[in-house]
Amino acid sequence: MNYPGSKSVQLNEAVYNYIAERYAPSEKLFDDLLKETETLEIPMIQISLDQGKFLYLICKMINAKDALEIGTLTGFSGIHIARGLSDGGKLTTVELEQKHGDIAKKYFEKAGLMDKTEVVISPALEKMKEFVSEKRKFDFIFIDANKTNYPDYFEEAVNLSHPGTVITLDNMLKGGRVIEDAGEDEDLRSIQLTNDIIARDKRVDSLLVTIGDGLTMAIVK
Repeated sequence: MNYPGSKSVQLNEAVYNYIAERYAPSEKLFDDLLKETETLEIPMIQISLDQGKFLYLICKMINAKDALEIGTLTGFSGIHIARGLSDGGKLTTVELEQKHGDIAKKYFEKAGLMDKTEVVISPALEKMKEFVSEKRKFDFIFIDANKTNYPDYFEEAVNLSHPGTVITLDNMLKGGRVIEDAGEDEDLRSIQLTNDIIARDKRVDSLLVTIGDGLTMAIVK
């Protein structure tokens, strides 16, 4: 049987703005966070507003209580995740750079989320393995850190999951280059490998969702 091709609407700036203005408007907290991030010359590689709202909704939908984030940056995504957690919930977010973590803590406090967040400064893979040894389990895991470790991050995320845990990974379209020959681009090669691993992994049901730069979502069976 021949299936129809893509029916997705091409998302230009005007259509994105239409969505964001109605469903994911910015707020002063985020404006201030982004301005300080830029002023401090920290890379402006946060997720988009609609991605943030999407993560928030996922946490709400699955009634997530314990969440893990790999790659804090300055707290933009963490605020969305923490806001979506159920009462008594907590986000543990792992960041390599102390400078980034300090800014995240500042904005978690401004957002009234200090009781729902913990910033851990550590190499992420090392900390994930430590959590595995402690037999910790999370309801929601968001991965947005160095791309060359994505295959390992995903494996450890599964080890930190229970049936029903949702794992999400950002930048899985790599600016639309995911279908290209990676050549010497190690980040792109790692993204392609990770997509292939997740798509074949029988432990999860998964889909690459075309929001932002692509979120690969997997729910553990």
